[in-house]
Amino acid sequence: MENEIIEETNEPQEEAPAEEIQEQPKEEVKETPKEKTESPEQYSEREKRYYARMKQAENMTKTAREELAKVKKPQSVQDIDAIIEVQEATRGLSATEIAELKVRADIQKTSLSDARKNENFVLWQKAYKEKVEKENVPLPSTTQGEVEGEKDLKDLSLDERTKIFENLGLITKQIPPKPSRQ
Repeated sequence: MENEIIEETNEPQEEAPAEEIQEQPKEEVKETPKEKTESPEQYSEREKRYYARMKQAENMTKTAREELAKVKKPQSVQDIDAIIEVQEATRGLSATEIAELKVRADIQKTSLSDARKNENFVLWQKAYKEKVEKENVPLPSTTQGEVEGEKDLKDLSLDERTKIFENLGLITKQIPPKPSRQ
């Protein structure tokens, strides 16, 4: 036992249930000559877990690099032309109009620019714009200007307040005041 060295590390450990923590003894590492080859049976469970995590990280890195290589491929001139065509075909359209244009282009199996020139789309677009304009027409203003000599409600008598509320439509029936107790 004199040749044994107990090694403690400050590396973060995975959290384990309390039962497993109590059962795990401290690992003892014996000094061995470096020439000796180690077989997999000699590795501790902890070293096996680290090795598995390392392999998993290497695989994730490899797949991430492959995906990055796919993304970084330069776009061909045809792709850029297609993007420009879509931008030109949808210029000046609202989101609803673009959605309708896409549906019509898919149904007709034509390009967006051809579908936009189609007579049916032009008619639909006019009707849609008229509908939106009708919906967006502001309601007539009902603001009332202040009249000179207007008093605060707290300064008015009960009868005057009742008349104002009836005119505004807030009261449908006049409630008689309670008789005063003397």
